[in-house]
Amino acid sequence: MRYLVFVLLFLLILFLSNSYTQDWTTLGLPEGAKYRVGKGSLNGEIAISPDGTRFAVGSSIGVWMYDVQTGEVLALFTGHTEPVWSVAFSPDGKTLASGGTRKPRWWAEDSEILLWDVETGEHLGTFTRPPEIALKFEVDGQLGITGLAFSPDGKTLVSASFDGAIRFWDIGTGEHITLLEGHAPISSVVLSPDGRILAIGDWENNILLWDVDSGEHVATFKGHMDRVWDLAFLPDGKTLASAGWDNKILLWDMDTESIRLTLTDHEWIVSSIAFSSDGETLVSGSYDKTVRVWDANTGKLRTTLSGHAHFVDNVAISPNGKTVISSSHNDETIRMWDVDTEAQIANITGHWRLSTTAFSPDERTIAIENRYDKAIWLWDIVNARKRHMLTGHTKNVTVLAFSLDGGVLASGSSDRTIRLWDVSTGNLQAILEGHGGGIYAIAFSPDGRTLVSAGSEDDKGIQLWDAQTGENRAILTGHTGDISLAFSPDSKTLASGGRDGTIKFWDVNTGELLTTIEGDGNSIGAVAFSPDGVTLASTNGHGVYLWDADTGRHRVTLWGATTTTQALTFSPDGATIVVPRSGQGIYVWDANSEELRTTFGGHTTRTHAVAFWPDSETLVSAGYDSTILLWDLAPVLTQAPWDTNSDGIVNILDLTFVASHFGEDSPDLNGDGIVNILDLVLVANYIGK
Repeated sequence: MRYLVFVLLFLLILFLSNSYTQDWTTLGLPEGAKYRVGKGSLNGEIAISPDGTRFAVGSSIGVWMYDVQTGEVLALFTGHTEPVWSVAFSPDGKTLASGGTRKPRWWAEDSEILLWDVETGEHLGTFTRPPEIALKFEVDGQLGITGLAFSPDGKTLVSASFDGAIRFWDIGTGEHITLLEGHAPISSVVLSPDGRILAIGDWENNILLWDVDSGEHVATFKGHMDRVWDLAFLPDGKTLASAGWDNKILLWDMDTESIRLTLTDHEWIVSSIAFSSDGETLVSGSYDKTVRVWDANTGKLRTTLSGHAHFVDNVAISPNGKTVISSSHNDETIRMWDVDTEAQIANITGHWRLSTTAFSPDERTIAIENRYDKAIWLWDIVNARKRHMLTGHTKNVTVLAFSLDGGVLASGSSDRTIRLWDVSTGNLQAILEGHGGGIYAIAFSPDGRTLVSAGSEDDKGIQLWDAQTGENRAILTGHTGDISLAFSPDSKTLASGGRDGTIKFWDVNTGELLTTIEGDGNSIGAVAFSPDGVTLASTNGHGVYLWDADTGRHRVTLWGATTTTQALTFSPDGATIVVPRSGQGIYVWDANSEELRTTFGGHTTRTHAVAFWPDSETLVSAGYDSTILLWDLAPVLTQAPWDTNSDGIVNILDLTFVASHFGEDSPDLNGDGIVNILDLVLVANYIGK
């Protein structure tokens, strides 16, 4: 099938940085997925192994391991259900610890710490906050691990978190040993080289020192005028360096508890610092887009490494002091530098910040919003290259849609405009203005004649545009909240679902309101017509509702908590409905039997776009974890979902399999979000059939 050939070519070549030999597109995939496009955003720290051969980077989908000499991908460690913020190697370099951070959600526990075998990638253990230890508070809606440090003997791991607590863990047993609490939110934690002193940097501009053996607070260093963001000990333990939001690096004499040197060359927040193992070099990264290399003894600036296009979030230096590694979440790169020559060794790409995508019907093009430069990338699948970069929006692109023939791309933005682009040339065709706020829903009619758009809650109107001339044909009012949109296959009817809980049908030619479905009062997240136009599907966070498209009569509800984002699609043959699950994952429903076929674990964060290839067996999904996943549905569509162990028959073994997963989220056969007695009943009904 030619579209699958296109996809294979695309995924094997696209975004391969520096001719890497490791095929990272297939590493650490969730069950059911075949390929990945994008490495996830750069959320976390950089840690270099003690032997200087590899470095670990936290990302939105796990921990990436790279070769220090070449920048090649070595491995991807997956297992976190949230973005990874902190990483740390054990002193012998055999174990890696990683910790995530998240915004609190009802379906997820507090972020965990995972331990990994560095050579094999094996998951060695998980450290979870004991239930009796209450979470004290959240910071900016964030929870999770902000710092990790191994003791010099490798037997203890120290973790810091947004809730202001320091926790000590026994590496051998996984037990929680000690809790130090009562701090302000903590941004950094580091142990002295002898393991006796614990230094903590917090959001109240303080550096707190604790005696590890006694658990007593021994000193507080005050010198920064804003948050202390990172800390590092000189290898001899006599000097502590601190980096702050006040644009300064302070070097503290541990004996006199006074400031020895103040480094002020950075022009903005100093985000990260690190010493070489010989104690001769200090490296720093800053929001001023530079990496600076200092003489650790005199504080003299040796060199400034420039190349990042945005904030430098994290830096690390190899043990021999020869290689500096830096990362930028915003410019989506990891850069490697030769300290002696000041040359850039490698520029590792593929760590997008992806939040808006659209899949072209022509089987050839994917449109991707690049948040950093407010641009849109058009990627040619056949030739595995960027065809065009579309620029012009002055704020973030919020929504994208291709015309049915794939020739035109419409983009909506927070800048209140809609732009129409010629996909073949990348030229701007028209700018449509008229909304009073950002654009958050957009769709082309199947016949290509009409474009419809809707804005934010404060901009309540739905606007119909002539897709050829850009003329505003009508404004449809009636909803009192955010709106989702879908055209009927014959282009004559527009369906709109609102946060007000209603679905409205409109005559596209006259703008007349045809009928209103009141629903159950819950916000409508997405609407979609079946390919034959007979059925309208909608989501409202509790399930997928199927309606008769002619009468508006409610036919059935496919239960299962769904996301409220505007992501819902029928397969081209109309046999399958796909919708993102609430939290993480994807539901796959049989549209004819109205039974849940399967659930995919999917992305580590919410899925915001789903689409089928024309064969109706290949699904593409995009998530807020900044990756695109390709799924093969053929095995799912040919296998009875009740045959949970895939042995070709539904029998007592399937009942046993379901019972063994009680309380989990898979195999959730009835779509209610949990495996329970109801799933057993469903399997029992199909035994022998």
